[in-house]
Amino acid sequence: MALTDITQRANNSSGAKTPTRQTTLFDALNAAQRHSNKRQRRSAPFSSSSQENTAPEGNSDQSEGKVLKRVRLESLHISVPTPPTQSTVVHNIILPAPAPKSPAAQYGSLYSARSAIRLRQRLQNVPMRAISTINRLESLVSPEARVYRLQAEEDSQIGALPLACKYSNSVGTQSRLALVDEGGMISLFDPVNSKMDVAGEEGMQPVVRWRGHDNSIFDVEWYADDTRMVTASADETCRLWDVEQQKLLGVFGGHSQTVRSVSWRHEDQHCFSSASRDGSIMMWDLRVNKAKAGDEYSYRPVNTISRAHYGLRHVGKAPRGKGSLIAGSVTAIKHLRHNANLVASVGSTSETVKYWDTRMSAPTRATELPTPAATSLLASSAGRSRGTSSLTLDPDGTRLYSACNDNRVYVHNALLPDTPIAQLDTPEFECSSFNITTSVSPCGRHLAAGSANGSVVVWELDMYGQNSSKRRAVLQGHIKEAGCVAWYLGAEKTQLATCGDDGTMRVWDINAELADAAKADPMKRCRWGFTSVHQTH
Repeated sequence: MALTDITQRANNSSGAKTPTRQTTLFDALNAAQRHSNKRQRRSAPFSSSSQENTAPEGNSDQSEGKVLKRVRLESLHISVPTPPTQSTVVHNIILPAPAPKSPAAQYGSLYSARSAIRLRQRLQNVPMRAISTINRLESLVSPEARVYRLQAEEDSQIGALPLACKYSNSVGTQSRLALVDEGGMISLFDPVNSKMDVAGEEGMQPVVRWRGHDNSIFDVEWYADDTRMVTASADETCRLWDVEQQKLLGVFGGHSQTVRSVSWRHEDQHCFSSASRDGSIMMWDLRVNKAKAGDEYSYRPVNTISRAHYGLRHVGKAPRGKGSLIAGSVTAIKHLRHNANLVASVGSTSETVKYWDTRMSAPTRATELPTPAATSLLASSAGRSRGTSSLTLDPDGTRLYSACNDNRVYVHNALLPDTPIAQLDTPEFECSSFNITTSVSPCGRHLAAGSANGSVVVWELDMYGQNSSKRRAVLQGHIKEAGCVAWYLGAEKTQLATCGDDGTMRVWDINAELADAAKADPMKRCRWGFTSVHQTH
């Protein structure tokens, strides 16, 4: 039954000649739900609970002067969830039955705009995300004007390699792309507003470039308003920068080895976390534990989780499962959206995703290992455990994607940690190092991942964050390992930035004319790159 027919029948059934308000589909659904609940109470045996839940006679739907026509839920093909009436068991914890609620409180999701869109599409027999958009990505191309080649510094004969890139949170004319490299340099680009079809001899050039560290920079994270950014370096420190003036604001010292990853706390302008190869996760607060040191501040961590991802070291002929514990590297961390106190982390020793409460206290004994709030383990693992290189949270904050060194990307439910709900793999995807990263598009429809063979794989995701259609796009442009990938966050255009061990950063845009020219000319295909779409494995 169409949406207009349902609302029209509900309007015509009203007894009043001049209704004060137009009856909507939600009114009809609520009337049908009340009628269904009333039938269930009549069919059920009389008890004290049923007597308490019986509506008073004054609120009956069949009162004088007003009779609503019932619309059966079966005819709408809508399954309204029924709240549990008995206690349930979740993760060995007995949850009591919820107290009775009003229909508006029980089914409040029906009143949200997003649920209304889903309901309308369901009524019109149009499944969510049924229309594929992967073929549009076949026009992604990166001509010479969109390629940045890192040059060797004056005091070095070896060219630096790009290690991470990240788009700012602002879109449009205010958008910037940050690039950090092996030489400790920070570069800002403006690829969104620059022209694409004009090829320059030197390719894309940064708007500003300055030295951030005396060693390699492995990660960069923009502040919420894009006025500041924090960087993680192999010099065992993190640094806070004023982007507009390229001025150092603070130095965060405490790690004993390379800092691999940083993540700002969502909806918090003062706190972030860092992960290091020394196996620790440190939490920082810009308001406390600081001391003035010249023009900038020196910070100490407010909390530390040591040996977050540990492993076993087998010595000699020690039996399997016996050996000494070693602190594995924490390769990536990510603050969760639904709970500001939780941070997810992955390490170099296994495929496990651990969830930590940033308020937890350190163990009282030195030999005691920290206990995470939750873990996401594989159901079964064939062979030895392999590490995880990156961790990505989707825009909704409900799915976590971890790229593992077994050439798979695992999909985790961020709201209910358990075994992975799905995995993404394809022959074009190879993850054999800890520099491979992933990125989810702002619409949540595509997941891009670098690869050790130089390809960039873009999977098409369904409404559950899985690649059920088996469709994917493969970008060919780098001649060596493609490590970091990043999507532009704006909705007005599709743009993707990739970094490779060939010393280049490429920006990919959709341009059908240039893409066709690149596929027709082998020379342009080699210099501009090209994209191919695959429907199945």
